[in-house]
Amino acid sequence: MTVHEGAIDSHGVSIHYLDWGAPADRPEAGAPPLILIHATGFLAALWRPIAEQLSNAYRVVAMDQRGHGDSDKPAGGYTFELLADDTQRLIDELGLERPLVVGHSSGGTTVVVHADKYPGVIQRSVLIEPILPRPEWYEVPNMNPNLLAEGARKRRAVRPSRDEMFEAYRTRPMFERWREDVLHTYVDEGTADRDDGQVELKCPPEVEAQFFEAVTKIDAWPHLAEFTMPTLVLWGAESHLITRGLADQVDEALPNAETVLVDGTTHFLPQERPDEVARLIEQFLSD
Repeated sequence: MTVHEGAIDSHGVSIHYLDWGAPADRPEAGAPPLILIHATGFLAALWRPIAEQLSNAYRVVAMDQRGHGDSDKPAGGYTFELLADDTQRLIDELGLERPLVVGHSSGGTTVVVHADKYPGVIQRSVLIEPILPRPEWYEVPNMNPNLLAEGARKRRAVRPSRDEMFEAYRTRPMFERWREDVLHTYVDEGTADRDDGQVELKCPPEVEAQFFEAVTKIDAWPHLAEFTMPTLVLWGAESHLITRGLADQVDEALPNAETVLVDGTTHFLPQERPDEVARLIEQFLSD
């Protein structure tokens, strides 16, 4: 399957995207546009298994959020308001009228902020484990975004080779349930070759840290009452967010949402069970 790569300019920052185009049996103008927005530290290419399934019915476009993948990486200024602007710029530049939008983790946060800043643009949304922290979270061990930022800044960004990185990641709790081909994509396409023969994560630890810190600077909850578009919210049944009661709180706050827990998955359910996630998205969007 041929995937087109491109970039748009948003506030002087180049935002890279992958475009699977219209389904072969439908003209581009007749294919509903579907935008995929990844989680912190990830990249557009990680959506590939899901995008390939959904591209049978939709024009699928996945973007590298600023600071990630092959998008520009400014030193600072990472706010969800700017991420919402980046999304809108993509919509405008590619002529994606009334798009359907899927956001994972902080990508889901971007969708919520975008809907508030640009009301009526998105037709339907899918939020996968959206990060919508409560102020009280900041006092809970392992849930404080500032602590996550500290951990990100300590992350080892450079490895001797992609093979070494894959083997090192394979046994880590975060990655142990990932489907093997998805982890290979993260390692192979989420890194850049260095002049010294080593490889380096495309998302710098400092950028990842600033994304975590950006979460502490917004309060999306007042906006959820106005988030009236049809919405599917997917949670990993074994996610740490479930144990904090976030799913029930989001379910109560969203007036027009359907909630699904995916058995045997964690916060990274798109990487763990991409086929099931694609099936749930397609089923919801086609209703």
